[in-house]
Amino acid sequence: MACYSPKTPRNAFPDGGASFPYETAKGVLRAAVPGRRTVLNLLRTAMQPMGTTLYIYGGGWNEQDTGADVAARAPLPSPAWRAFFLSQNAAYDYRRFLDPRFRRCGLDCSGYLGWTLCATLHSKPQNEGYVCPSTEMAGRLAARGLGTLLRSPTDFLPGDVFSMSGHVWLCVGACRDGSLVIAHSSPTPDRTGTGRGGGVQLSALPPDDSKLSCEALTLARHYMRRFPTWSARYAAQAKPRAQYTALSDNPNSGLFRFTALSDPENIKNQDAPTILSALFL
Repeated sequence: MACYSPKTPRNAFPDGGASFPYETAKGVLRAAVPGRRTVLNLLRTAMQPMGTTLYIYGGGWNEQDTGADVAARAPLPSPAWRAFFLSQNAAYDYRRFLDPRFRRCGLDCSGYLGWTLCATLHSKPQNEGYVCPSTEMAGRLAARGLGTLLRSPTDFLPGDVFSMSGHVWLCVGACRDGSLVIAHSSPTPDRTGTGRGGGVQLSALPPDDSKLSCEALTLARHYMRRFPTWSARYAAQAKPRAQYTALSDNPNSGLFRFTALSDPENIKNQDAPTILSALFL
């Protein structure tokens, strides 16, 4: 198979990034503003690659594995992510695209969170980014003075970042039944079971792993259906809460809570249904 090598326009968005035209133009997402340091804008930024960016192992990392690539240090989502998504079908399997040349085509979990953080905190491209090992991202963000690392969290608030063993995810909000809606980039089986694709998506953490059906899963399914091409390939999933909230032995794992973001919209005191209505049109 020939190597897919999309070219990113030097200045794809003449407005300088005042809003992302990714799916917003189709009436799906509310606009995010690069560099606006609020909890609401963090969550709106996290939605921008949603449902149009495939999981690529190492996506968002440079080829030297030392940190963020150029796209993950930019304040706008790379057009290459969506172009690659549209070039594939339901049989996409990320294991066929492990060559580092494909890293520009999508995002893994740390690449996704790294880009989201960079686009929230900065309005211009950065020389250094926020992509780092997923298990250590929470601690490294705290070490940069952006917030606090909690090794024994008692709750999850909107905008919290959780580093577990081998994965990192963003809390979008909690539901009344105790379930959580999360945003992350993760491999997902397609609906036919022939591929292993997935990518940037909403998922649910149930309040009890013995019963995966929950309010958060209903919400994740509802909002992921706003991306018809994606939802035709992949179903929203509930992930095991015990696994997704477990601490690793790495001292940098755990929950990161921002202090560098203001919350003028009082997002931290709102439930997941209310928050999602502020992220989607």
